[in-house]
Order: sequence, then C-alpha cells, then structure tokens
Amino acid sequence: GFLDLSFRLKLPENIRYKVQTVGHHTVSFAYMQISHDDGSGASLRIVFVFVCMWEMLYHVAKYALKIGMSEYPNQIVHCSLLKDEHKKNDARRALLQRGPSYIVSLVHSVYATGRGMVHLHNLWNASNVDKVLISGKAYRWAHGQVQTTNALFLSYLLYDLLHILMQYPKLGGVDTILHHALFASCSVINGSYGIMPFAFGWLIVGEGSTIFLNVRWFLLKSGRESTPLLDNTNKRFASTFFLTRIGIYSAGIFDLFFLSWPELRSLPSKSGVPISLLGMTCGCLPLGWGLNILWGYKILGMVLGKANKKKQQ
Repeated sequence: GFLDLSFRLKLPENIRYKVQTVGHHTVSFAYMQISHDDGSGASLRIVFVFVCMWEMLYHVAKYALKIGMSEYPNQIVHCSLLKDEHKKNDARRALLQRGPSYIVSLVHSVYATGRGMVHLHNLWNASNVDKVLISGKAYRWAHGQVQTTNALFLSYLLYDLLHILMQYPKLGGVDTILHHALFASCSVINGSYGIMPFAFGWLIVGEGSTIFLNVRWFLLKSGRESTPLLDNTNKRFASTFFLTRIGIYSAGIFDLFFLSWPELRSLPSKSGVPISLLGMTCGCLPLGWGLNILWGYKILGMVLGKANKKKQQ
C-alpha cells in the first residue's frame, strides 16, 4: 500500500523509504527532515496548515469568551469587581481583547508539555547519535513524533508573533518578539536538518510552567488576586518552573554538551548542517539556560519576600 502511495505521489527515493518503513503517521517527519533538499514546499504547507489551525482556535476562543461574558459576566468576573463599574469594564475589556491569545497559549502549553514528556521517554535509552541526529535508521517512530511536534511548535511561534505585532505591546514587548524570532529560527534549522531530537524534548517540557502562568493571568484579570486559588497557582508555577526550566534544562545541557559532545561535533558531516547554523542553535541553548536562571532568581526572591511578610504578620 505504501509502495503504491509513494509511486502515485512521485516522491523522491529517500522519502519513499521513510514512508514505507515508518507509516502514514510520520509522512510529515519525512518531509521536514529533508526540507533542505526537496521537501521544502511540503514543509511550508504543513506549517501553514498548523498556523491556520492555531488561528482558528483563536477565533473559537474569542467567540466563546464573548458569549461567556454576555451570558455569565458575574461568574467570570470576581464579585470584588462587580461594585466598581470602572474596574469591571477594565476586566471585561482585557479578557475579551487578550483572553483568546492566552487560551491558545494554554492549549499549546498543555499539548507541548505532554508531547515533550513522550519524546523524553521514547528517546531516553537511545544512543548519543540517535539523540542528536534523525538518521532514519533507528527510533523512526520517536523521531517522527519529534518532527511533528516541532512543526506544531514553529507554527505556534509564527501565529503568536503575528498577534504580538498586531496588538503590540499588549501581548509582549521587544524581548518577546526576539525570543519568538530566535526560537523559530532554531526550530527551522533543527527541523530542516533533522538534528537534536532529544534536546527538543527537554526544551519543550519547559512549557509546563507556562500552563500556570496563563491560569495566573486569567485569575489576575478577573479580579481574583486575593484568592487562595491564585496562591496555589503561584506555587505550582514556581515549582514547575524550577523543575522543568532549571532542573531538566540543566540536565539536558550537561547531556548535550558533555556526554554527547563528540556526536554533536560530527553533525555538520553527518546531517549537512552548516557550522554557522549549528553554532547558532547551540549558542541559543546556554543563553536560554542563563535567562531561566535569571528568571528563577527573581521568582525565588518573590517567593521568599512573600514568606517573610507572612512571618511578620
């Protein structure tokens, strides 16, 4: 069946091999890995479809929020704001204008975190070569799953970047724009040349802290800043941040740059990735780690500050 499919699609020989061996679930993987050779058009179409998917989800969330605010305004906005018409209108405006973007971000963060955990599990016992290179010889299914998640991740960054620019600076400033542009570039490089599948797994699980960051935004904008629910959300945000973006991230940095260093250095000859592009994507990893350490230091300061205030009271 796959032989007939590859013939009718007139795919190049290396794509036919991947389709036959991996199956229809990983056709996108076959395209993405060799996009720098002859699959760039298919890769762009896949990413475009995913961007449209995120945009459709945005409009669904926007419509749902509009209906919810008109039908259940007193349940969505906390009772503490109902007496103040000005604060109530501000909360309603913020939820309607920026709420859909945060809902999409919440969906993406939940999905990406789950996928990242699956990738780590699937490639945990892989060799160092299979952790840094999608070769098409081993762990085909696991590598294909990584490529699919990478396409979804790239499409989300492009979608979100578009909305950030359209609503600038309400959804993010220059730092957010640079962050999205930089990681989108790394996603294109790694996806095109089929490199660092295991590193993608421990990077993407960092979205776990974004789940609680999005929930925190909704609680604050709906007037629930003094509720126990916000305190619990803050604790979960801090714990997942330190677990994923510092703990798992640090272990991943050690695994990539120390345990897998010989295999990492061999990527230009094995995958065809230019040294300059490999240096760019590798350079972003320690920069991201340093940024996480800085954010973690600030979060720790806020947590300790609140703890000291409670002791004084």
